[in-house]
Formats: sequence, C-alpha cells, structure tokens
Amino acid sequence: MAINILDSLIINRISAGEVVESPFSIVKELIDNSLDAGATNIYVEIKNGGIDQIIVKDNGKGIAEEDIIKAFLPHATSKIKNIEDLDSIATLGFRGEALASISNVTQTTLISKTNQADFAFKLEVNGGKFGDVEPTSLDCGTKIEVNNLFFNIPARRKFLKKPKQEENQITNIISRYILANPSISFKYVVDNNVIYQTTGKTLQDAIYCVYGNDITQNTMYIKKETGNLKLEGYISKIGFSKPNTTYQTLIINGRYVIDEIVSKAVYMAFEEYLMTRQFPFYVLNLTMPNVDIDVNVHPSKMNVKFANPSKIYDLVYTACRSAIYNSISPKTEHKIEYIEENNNNNTSFSIIKTDINSLKEIEIEPNVKFNSNSNVVLRQTAYSPITFFDLKQNDLNSSTNSVSTQENEEFATDFNKSDLNLNETQNNANELKSNTNSNLTPYKDVSNFVDFKIIGELFNEFLVLEKGNNLILLDFHAGHERLNYDKFTNMVNSRNIVIQQLLVPYIQDVNKIELDFILELKPKLLELGFEIDQFGENKIIIQSIPMQLKDINLKEFVDDLLHDMKNLRPKMNNEIKHYLMQKACKSSVKSGMKLTELEIKELLKNLDENNPVLLCPHGRPVITVISRSQIEKWFKRLV
Repeated sequence: MAINILDSLIINRISAGEVVESPFSIVKELIDNSLDAGATNIYVEIKNGGIDQIIVKDNGKGIAEEDIIKAFLPHATSKIKNIEDLDSIATLGFRGEALASISNVTQTTLISKTNQADFAFKLEVNGGKFGDVEPTSLDCGTKIEVNNLFFNIPARRKFLKKPKQEENQITNIISRYILANPSISFKYVVDNNVIYQTTGKTLQDAIYCVYGNDITQNTMYIKKETGNLKLEGYISKIGFSKPNTTYQTLIINGRYVIDEIVSKAVYMAFEEYLMTRQFPFYVLNLTMPNVDIDVNVHPSKMNVKFANPSKIYDLVYTACRSAIYNSISPKTEHKIEYIEENNNNNTSFSIIKTDINSLKEIEIEPNVKFNSNSNVVLRQTAYSPITFFDLKQNDLNSSTNSVSTQENEEFATDFNKSDLNLNETQNNANELKSNTNSNLTPYKDVSNFVDFKIIGELFNEFLVLEKGNNLILLDFHAGHERLNYDKFTNMVNSRNIVIQQLLVPYIQDVNKIELDFILELKPKLLELGFEIDQFGENKIIIQSIPMQLKDINLKEFVDDLLHDMKNLRPKMNNEIKHYLMQKACKSSVKSGMKLTELEIKELLKNLDENNPVLLCPHGRPVITVISRSQIEKWFKRLV
C-alpha cells in the first residue's frame, strides 16, 4: 500500500475540521481572542444559528498590518513563545489554530486597527485562499466577519444541527462569558434581535442580565480563601433550586469550564436541602496558580485537570456549607472538618464532619419570598376521590372504551425502545416482563380485584390487600397514574381532548435555552391540550390544560421537562408524545396522602373495570405479590 504525503490544502481542511466543529466553536475562539486582546466592549452577532454569518467586534489592542497575514497561518500565536509557557497558560486562546482553521472552511473578513496605526487594515480569506491586505476604516480594535460555514465542505455542512439548536449552543456560551467577565460590556444579537446587553459592572448585574430578577434575588454571596486558592461568587439560597444543571457556571482564572469535582462538591453541600431531581444554582469564580491547572486537555479548552483535586473539593464544599449555615444562623460559628482518603493514588472524598449541634434549637427563617412559582411546597390540597378517579358518569362515557391491554403494552414497549435514557424504564420493564409468568400472572386479569380483602395502608404509599393465600402490596399512586395514562391516551388517540382554561394562567421563569426548548415542544403540547407560549423575555405561560389532568402540578410537569431536555429530541414524534403524556399523568397524581376506605374501594373498582397493564407508564410495578408460603418461610414455619 502506497503512502501519500498530503498537500497543505488537505492538511488544513483536516485540521479545520478538528477545531471548527460548529458555529459555537467559532464564536468561542473569536471571543477568547477578543478577551486576550484586552477588550472591554465585545459585540457578537449571528444569523441563522451562526451558519450563515458570525460577527465578533471588540475594542481590544488590534493587530498590526504586518501581523494580519501571520494571524491566519497554522500554529501562529502571540500567546506562546517557548515550551515553558505551556506549563502556565494564562490566556484563553493559545493554540494558534483558530483563525487558520476558521478561514479554511468559511469566507472570513478581518478588519483591525492598533492605537499606533493611522488606518485600519482589511484581509479577506476565502476557504484558505488569501486576498490582499488593504487599508480601510475602523475604530481601534478588531472586527471579524465569518460567512457560510463549511461552504466548501458540503459533507460537513449537512451534518450541522438545526439553526435553532446551533443558536442555543452559542447563546449558552455567550451567557457564560458574561458571567465570567462581569466588568466587560457584551452585546449579543441574534437575527437582528438583542438577546443580551450588559453594563460591564458587577457579577450580580451579570446574573440579572442572564437569568433575571427571580434568580438574582434568590442567591447569596460566597467567598473563601485557602492558601493560594480563592473562591467567590453566588449560590442559591436554601429552598431555591433548579431542575437541571444548566444554571451552574464555574469560572477558573477567567475561563468558563465544566468540572465534575466542583459540581459534586456544591451538590453534596446542598444535598439535604434539595428535593429529588433538583440542583443548586451557582456562579463560582475560582482563582488559582496557572501551574496547578491544566487547560490543555481538549481543543475546546472547557475541560481541565487539577494538580490537587482534593483541595478544590475541600474549598468548594466548606465554602458552600459555611454560607448555608450562616444563612440559617448568621450569629453561630460552625466548624467544618474535611477528611481526605487516598487509596493507591486515587483520591476519594469521604463524608464531611460538621459540628452543627448548636443548630438543634434554631428556627430556619425562609430565604425566599414564596409565591405561586416557589419551589417549596407549603401545603397540599385535600384529596378528592372525584378528581382522582374521575367518577362522573358523563366523563366515563365521553370517550370510547379504554385502550386495550395490547395497545398499552405497545406504548410502553415503544417508549422503552427509544433512546431517551430518561430513567431506568428499560431495566424495570424487562424485569417485570420476566416476572409476569410467575408472581404477576394471577393478577394480570384484575376482574376480581374488588373481591380483595383490604388490610390497610402502608407508609401512605401502598395498599395492603389479601386474596386467598397471597398478600398483595399495591402502589396506589402507580395504579392511579396507570389509569390516568390509559384514559388520557385513549382521549388523545381519539382526538377527544377536552381543554380547560385556567382561571389564573401559570407563569414560570426559564432561561433562553429552556424557553427555546419548550417552544419547540409547543405543537406536541398543544395536541395534548396544553396551551403554552412565551411570556416576556424569560418566562413561559400556560393558559389551558387537558380536563382529564385538571389536578396537574404544572411546576412539577415543567421542571420534569426541563430536567430531561438534554436527552429529548422533539423530532422523535411518537416517543416525545408518549413521554409528554407520561410526565403529565405523573404530575397529575398527588403523593403522600392517606386514602379513605371509600377511596380505596373506588381505586380497586377502577382497576377492576379498566383492566390495565399492572405497570405504571414508566415501567414500575403497580402490585407485588407475596405468597403465604414465602411469609411462613420467613418465620421458619416452612423450611
């Protein structure tokens, strides 16, 4: 086999493909260069998700006429001079690949002027082909315009995401730059609409610009120094959380990065105050010696390695815990001890020992002004059997017969086979199916459910029933969810959805990425009876819901969608439809309530009449059967 020496054009195209993955990567590289140039004002504009055009303009130092062509050559950089510089990188961009790679797969125009120059100078590079350097006009600084990404590599262009998805990635990184550089004025424009415009003042101002007033008012300042490590920023107050980690920002030495050690430390500090599937908000700025951190891990420069990760964990955890305790009792000092274990050079983090004896008699004062959108549930609505089981005769007769058992199994199977990976549905369903021929077989046909002897309730979650020589534990919330799902599915499939207008519309704060995600789901939600729309800059409004789910907890429903948004793809029509119905039905069931004997009988009656598959829509079992012989073995009556 002959070995070919590739020409420079092919080499540059390959290199460009490694650095320029999407419009997002171009925006990031160009902003890094602006910041390294000392800019205090940065303007970013994109069109069609950055695929058609990206403009980044700054008031930095500029590039001298004689250096403009050099800036587009591979591995040309002003930020590294010798090999020792790699051990303590202090600039955001440093590889010397950005402009060379970008200009090889786009039509790029650079205009730049230094303070010493009388004129600005312009250079156009079209797919790697250089034009002439010409004088032009521009204030001090640099303007780079990038057009038609991958115009000369159609195979790469067709694999770009939809413009809205590309835009969301760029919006996300712009928000991080704003939070990482609060003293710099940013203006971000998308398709001629201003998305962000900052004043270049404080971090709190930056948080307000990106997230709005609700989040800004629910944060507390945090600051801690240990040796040459310094941490400061804002974390969420107790009782305030978010359904996903998109509200978490870590900046290290001015660079936005993603790091699991810091994320874990913050989560563990808040763990006892968080509800399931909720995460703390934070914007943290960590300053440390450059020699103690490696940013040259990946071309994106968003992943880092610490020389001593245990110290970082310790700093972040103890700082967060101290802030939490001080918010509970500002006058009480709390001693926090950090324990590090090292086993075969692999650092692990043990439990933090905390002296909180003084907190036993302290009343926790709320840090959040609760309203209808609060994350903390203050009370639960009284249980209503009519609302729960929809016993009205006209409602029961308003649609055709319930979806058959076979159809229900098909829905569950379709969803389990999808690649959403939202929970452990597949494993649960497979395990349950394998058990169907044993414990669950006698109760697959529930025509005799009403004959079960009611023993009582367990933990306000399970019904304890007796039938023949078997003890049955029934998860009544899972059973109710199954009934709701079957009836709702039948209504959706028969296009017989009854919509109820909300007397008071539901409004929830979201960020830009979440807003775009919800709006992308809007047509599917409307099919199910949810009328949802944008309300102001960073809010959504729900004005109607399906009558079948009139008890739905809308905050729980929306939070579930936002929690899973990274794994959802709205183009997967059937899977998304089933997913939305599952989440809606789950949020319409109230948990932790005690049932009356009448309500228990109504549930058993509904299970008996509708003959559902004895799995909740997510694959969890509705019943578990324990035989008399099993119980007797426990007590050694049988060997």
